[in-house]
Amino acid sequence: MALKNILPNIGTWKVAPLLFFGFDETIGLSSQQTIDETDEDGVKTISVIVRTINVNNAFRRILGAIPENAKIKHVESRDPKSKAKNEIEVFLELEIEDETVPIVEKICNAGFTAIELSRTYTPKGALEVSDPGSADALSGAVWFPKSIYDLDICCRRVIMYGAGLDADHPGFKDDEYRKRRMMFADIALNYKQGDPIPRVEYTAKETATWKIIYRKLRELHQKHACAEYLENFELLEQHCGYSDSNVPQLEDISNFLKSNYIFFLTGITKYVFAVKTGFRLRPVAGYLSARDFLAGLAFRVFNCTQYVRHHADPFYTPEPDTVHELMGHMALFADPDFAQFSQEIGLASLGTSDEDLSKLATLYFFSIEFGLCCVGHDRITNKPKYKIYGAGLLSSAGELQHAIGEKSEIIRFDPDRVVQQECLITTFQNAYFYTKNFDEAQQKLRYVFWKMCLRA
Repeated sequence: MALKNILPNIGTWKVAPLLFFGFDETIGLSSQQTIDETDEDGVKTISVIVRTINVNNAFRRILGAIPENAKIKHVESRDPKSKAKNEIEVFLELEIEDETVPIVEKICNAGFTAIELSRTYTPKGALEVSDPGSADALSGAVWFPKSIYDLDICCRRVIMYGAGLDADHPGFKDDEYRKRRMMFADIALNYKQGDPIPRVEYTAKETATWKIIYRKLRELHQKHACAEYLENFELLEQHCGYSDSNVPQLEDISNFLKSNYIFFLTGITKYVFAVKTGFRLRPVAGYLSARDFLAGLAFRVFNCTQYVRHHADPFYTPEPDTVHELMGHMALFADPDFAQFSQEIGLASLGTSDEDLSKLATLYFFSIEFGLCCVGHDRITNKPKYKIYGAGLLSSAGELQHAIGEKSEIIRFDPDRVVQQECLITTFQNAYFYTKNFDEAQQKLRYVFWKMCLRA
């Protein structure tokens, strides 16, 4: 029987690996992936157990009872827990387009026994989730998001955004700029996890500011950025609209990071099925606390601003803006090792104490934001040669040149030493830290996480 006839509702991404590799090879491929991106893809899902009499066409009849608006993410048949020899159980995990459709009721109306196990969306008529405050009501511990949809709570707890610009902010006296900042804040504060990210039409001033920075940074990147960054940045230019004349849209980048795609290799008869890292973006209005920001990373969600810094000084911003996010962070979120590294910091932050959270935030700051890697030594001087992977450096022409200059202090990344370093926001850092590669930083941080768990 043809595959498409047996599984009429399965999305093509689930079928593709079987077609290109065969079953055994697909298992090996899956084990190499750091995350199954569709498990946390922002879609609404429901899990159901269906029971029926085990006759020849039972499985097909169950699949036929699934409403047209639902797609199968996962399906498996198994012997029933009742151990009845004449029965069959089928587990279904379904993606839902219209949450108002009563999935379980429709399956039952087709003559089956169906039991709902779980769902990732709120049933019609239920109360909406509200901010639980700082403590978990059951355990008394620090509250943290239990599902990706709880990020709707975390990501609205903005410390400062458009209306609260400080007096020394370049845009403080610019009414037009302040209105734009409020527009971006409205987009972010009304966003819900899983929705498409609204597209923004950037003004001529904003695009001109982007262009100035883009050209300067790309020149510096070619000399000083790590190989992983340069490789993935080219993909952003190919697939996400990156150019000096266009400010990329968050939705395009998010879709790219979540995408599954197929390479057709010249001269090779075998297709190669590849996946990006499963990271996705969501708009944020401004600063978040370290706890709320790191919580997003645990679910491979990066909170990303959409506003552009003020045009008065293109190479200075007192706060993260979309230039920092897009030019600094995005390329490496397409790298599996870096994505895993980022997520593990986020996972370690969930429910941890304020003391440990402060340490994690500092480790994040001097790795993901200001980290360097050593790629060897100069043959003549024997001095170490550094490449940059920290987003704070890759998005700041001034500090990038300072960090690789003769006067900067670059120290081997030792977590116990790093957590004692002061994080400077408005000036260049007093010291920077390097590792050989992402894996070294990841292994050192895993040891830190292990010690934190022992104390918990």
